[in-house]
Amino acid sequence: MDKTKKKYIVLVIVTIVISVIALIGASYALLTMTIEGDKKITLTAGILKVDFTDGNYINLDNVAPMTDTQGQKTTPYTFTITNTGNINAYYHVSLEEDVNNTLSNSYLKMRLTSDNGYDSGVVKVSSYGSGSFDITSEATLEPSDKVTYQLWMWLDYNADNSAQGKLYQSKIVVTSYDREQKTAVDTLLAKVNPEDLDYNSATDTQKKEMWTFSHPETEQTEALTDYRYIGADPNNYVTFNNETWRIIGVFTVDDGTGKKEERLKIIRNESIGNMAWNSNNTNDWPNATLNTNLNNGDYWTNSLSEDAKNMIGDAVWYLGGTSNYTGVSNGLTSHWYSYERGTTVYSGRSTSWTGKVGLMYPSDYGYATSGGTTTDRNACLNKELKRWDSSSYSDCKNNDWLYESSYYQWTITPHASNSRYVFGLSNTGFVYCNNAFNTNGVHPVVFLKSSIKIVDGDGSSSNPYILQS
Repeated sequence: MDKTKKKYIVLVIVTIVISVIALIGASYALLTMTIEGDKKITLTAGILKVDFTDGNYINLDNVAPMTDTQGQKTTPYTFTITNTGNINAYYHVSLEEDVNNTLSNSYLKMRLTSDNGYDSGVVKVSSYGSGSFDITSEATLEPSDKVTYQLWMWLDYNADNSAQGKLYQSKIVVTSYDREQKTAVDTLLAKVNPEDLDYNSATDTQKKEMWTFSHPETEQTEALTDYRYIGADPNNYVTFNNETWRIIGVFTVDDGTGKKEERLKIIRNESIGNMAWNSNNTNDWPNATLNTNLNNGDYWTNSLSEDAKNMIGDAVWYLGGTSNYTGVSNGLTSHWYSYERGTTVYSGRSTSWTGKVGLMYPSDYGYATSGGTTTDRNACLNKELKRWDSSSYSDCKNNDWLYESSYYQWTITPHASNSRYVFGLSNTGFVYCNNAFNTNGVHPVVFLKSSIKIVDGDGSSSNPYILQS
């Protein structure tokens, strides 16, 4: 799913000229190497700017072959690369040799360092290749950042008389990539686990990534595949709205216009407080007071930054429910998935709603378990959610990152035969129903726009993913 595109911008910085002149009676060749700028020169292409100034040059006229220690005591050539744009810049530094060279680069040694930690060490130029070759790997400059390089080059101490009378010329070249980054969805799907991988056989790294779930057609959706994080503590942490949120997974989302695309679904890690689902004690989400708060009221206005709001896309939230969910024939996680996307609702209630901020589903909670040492993943998925509080299935809740032991949590799913009841998650680990005017913990949930990218982090709690529009 690599959609990366690159546009190459080449900056030719400076010419290195090495002339080896034979001397009568001399046992070593002499080296003339000059790297210099003409007063202050600034070259700019795309969002990269490269500076080198008059007086900043290497001049090794009339110098014999050198030891590595001597070579590194010469004056290096210095150049600075600056990212003048507002997006990351990707680049590398290379050497481009002149086709008329008569001196083999196997006689030359060099060292390239930078003030951000790059150090090639002492190497033969020929170790990189010949013709045109990279002398750094691809590097990244964030907006407004800059990096300064220093280059030393000298004739190898072991050069013999065959190097006499020869000429070597090359250019330092900076190549910048103006490229489209992978979306967050593409980045995460590249690491997803297959559906048939047994959790207990997976590596520790695999257990931390998303897992594949296939679903049959429902009354409101076609057959779909989604990708979810499971287990007690997967690598699904993300910084959003200057807060810690967590990624539920990647889902096919309808934006309300019929356009469907895969998008990230994320949930705030901490509750925003205990609140009523609907102070009027009716389970009609489009008119619920919590809906108003999250999408038009205090939460939307005062708790979300403008950057965060711009990352959130409209989505269709399914509002199907059930009144029968207390057995293995009707209360499994897979049953809840179908109820949520079904059309069974209390008389007059909406079966879906289009908006930006919602809540999790009971099935999100159910699918997030990995099981444990005494109860495996499949056993949990085949046990009704109403029974997850039982001691024999405690591994189901204890290895579920959405489980919260200190308070009850609301979901978005209404009861289908009672006008007041809404489903929630108890602090002992099971799905239950409660009056809408009661107060439970609220974890806002949003679907991010498909264009959002991950620019840093590994998803762990200590290094959460960093997002960028």
